[in-house]
Amino acid sequence: MDIIAYDKAQLNNTAVALGKFEGVHKGHMLLIDKITELAHFENTQKDIEKNNDNTIKSVVFTINMPDDKVINVDEERYAIFRDSGVDYVCECPFDDRISKLSPEEFIKNILINRLGASYVVVGEDFRFGYKRSGSVETLKSYAETYNYKVVVFEKLKIDDKIISSTSIRQMLEGGYVDKICRYMGRNYSISGEVVYGKQLGRTIGFPTVNLIPQKRKMLPLAGAYETKVYIGDSSDGLRSITNVGSNPTVKETINKDNDPEITVETHILDYSGDLYGSKIKVEFIRFLRPEIKFDGIKELKEQLEHDKERVKNKI
Repeated sequence: MDIIAYDKAQLNNTAVALGKFEGVHKGHMLLIDKITELAHFENTQKDIEKNNDNTIKSVVFTINMPDDKVINVDEERYAIFRDSGVDYVCECPFDDRISKLSPEEFIKNILINRLGASYVVVGEDFRFGYKRSGSVETLKSYAETYNYKVVVFEKLKIDDKIISSTSIRQMLEGGYVDKICRYMGRNYSISGEVVYGKQLGRTIGFPTVNLIPQKRKMLPLAGAYETKVYIGDSSDGLRSITNVGSNPTVKETINKDNDPEITVETHILDYSGDLYGSKIKVEFIRFLRPEIKFDGIKELKEQLEHDKERVKNKI
């Protein structure tokens, strides 16, 4: 899979999925699966016809808003696209140049001249062009002029609720991580390299592995969560407890005012080993409790013991 900037692209004969894709959910996967399906079908037909000079390629065209917190950071999105068999990811920042394009300019300059679109795949509410004046109907109205086909998907729903990045954001803000898998097709997770923390946990029997999330990564409600940790490329998740927040008890106790505002600290149950520098993924299973400022380390340790029992015994 190749990652390219939209203004550097010089592609031909493609199936293009259009969207923001900042939190890749089941609705987005309909578009992604469709472009890879179109590419596979068309290329199989060309193999049959012994004409392999112009095979179709699948392209995810992702429009990136500048200051938004995102559910999936770039590395996470790329992994999903790559696993889905996408050929190209075309990155497009939403800047003045893009925002001022008329719908036809967007179609002609980007979809046709840059991406060489033979198929355009979108959700039913897709908007584009100056002041969001372009719609699915606009795409269809120019299809014959520019020789492409439009494939439109209706919004997916669960329990009569539309699957959207907005709904997933609301779940994260409320700590409802246990519901996210139904919308995304995977658990919400945070990945990164284990870094040195305060090292207080090991002195009270709860050593932690610590991640510093990317600044653009949207985090769930501050609190303690049941999680699973995947080390490196391992497919075996280790049971764990993760605290997301500012650690007010620890911060006050050891007086580290220069600590990151928000930390992600994970205690892996029944595990011993040095993971500093290792790549891990922390998957969130369920919310256990809000973050609490305790009167001291003794109360904190008692709460951690209680959290551990809940996870071990599935309480």
